[in-house]
Amino acid sequence: MNTQRFEQTTETAMKIRTLLLTLITFFLFGAILAGMVSAREPNRQVETVSLSNVRDYAPAVSADNLSYAVDGGLLFAGNGGRWQRLSTPAGLIVNAVAVSSRQPELVYIGAANELALYASSDAGQSWMKIGLDTTAIGAVTDIAVDGVNRLVYVGTDTDGLHRLRDVGTSMIAAGHLLLDEPVEEIVAATNGVALVRTTWHLYRAEDMGLRWVAVENLPSPATALALAQTTPPTFYVGTASSGVRMSQDGINWQSANAGLGFTPGSQLFVNDLAVDPAQPGVVYAATSLTFGSANAHTTPVGVAISSDGAANWASLAPLSDVAVAMLLPVSGEAGAVYALTTASRTPLALGSAPQMAAMAAGESVPAAPNYTGALAWILAALAGIGLVVLVVMEVRQRGGDMAGGAGLPAAV
Repeated sequence: MNTQRFEQTTETAMKIRTLLLTLITFFLFGAILAGMVSAREPNRQVETVSLSNVRDYAPAVSADNLSYAVDGGLLFAGNGGRWQRLSTPAGLIVNAVAVSSRQPELVYIGAANELALYASSDAGQSWMKIGLDTTAIGAVTDIAVDGVNRLVYVGTDTDGLHRLRDVGTSMIAAGHLLLDEPVEEIVAATNGVALVRTTWHLYRAEDMGLRWVAVENLPSPATALALAQTTPPTFYVGTASSGVRMSQDGINWQSANAGLGFTPGSQLFVNDLAVDPAQPGVVYAATSLTFGSANAHTTPVGVAISSDGAANWASLAPLSDVAVAMLLPVSGEAGAVYALTTASRTPLALGSAPQMAAMAAGESVPAAPNYTGALAWILAALAGIGLVVLVVMEVRQRGGDMAGGAGLPAAV
């Protein structure tokens, strides 16, 4: 009887040990796998900084999304006064950035040290290189995205404009506009219309960018471009002497200067234009007054805001001592905009925009939770607990074996 009970106990213990060994193996394998995944995750603990040398800017599609800025060849993401640096491919000097209006996590950056585009489908955490179909040497100067028609326009300083099509698994070359001047700005609407500005010329896309024609019915050369994704889209063009013009087709233009101080005979130079993507009716214009035809004297006026799609303007921030070079709107906050000037590329807070945060040296934000790393530790702990239980069982089993053996009848 004792022998039968001992054998049953031994069999049960063996089953439990086998189950424990299976669980320990599973936990250890899971811990190793989770640890490997965690090691491949990008380091999210990045320094929170102020921008000081901005060269390009892509405002957030909505107030809940991130804006992106190119500062000193590096890429930053944030909103308002606080920014975090994002990792980019080794050796890349970033020169341009754009975001898809339909997929805010889809970000494109252009290189300053090669004719190449880089795409990220996860808000800048990983990148795929897209080389342009050219043998030229130069830099990417501007990028525009038509998310509806899955087109990306890439402007360069030496090789004109490249048109790329997103076919889902990759980007393919789908057109090339060779220009004698560097591309300054590009805007692309969701209805297939796009505009490209060089220093002295403005071009309009036909057949969704397969052909281009010069826009020649503006009163003076274009100096700035902006696009509001309204229905239909609204294009804004700043001019060298006639203020702001607007159009819904890029062909027919009308004056949009009410409140900007433009009068017939005067020369209103538009330094830059910007639209709040989250509020397409909110438009910003930086202007200057120009006097004289030869060796003209220019006096900065400042930055104006329109809340009704450029039907009426009101002064937001008078700036008479320095001209504005670029406007950086804070998405979803009417009246909040930063300005880069001809004297400094450090964003100047205008209107209700918060001041750029002045962070202490070495200050950083807490690292984002690393859930796969935590999972690896949990699985490893469970495996350790299982191993301890197994050892205890083994010790107790050996003690039981000795006791059981002592109780058996002696061999005859």
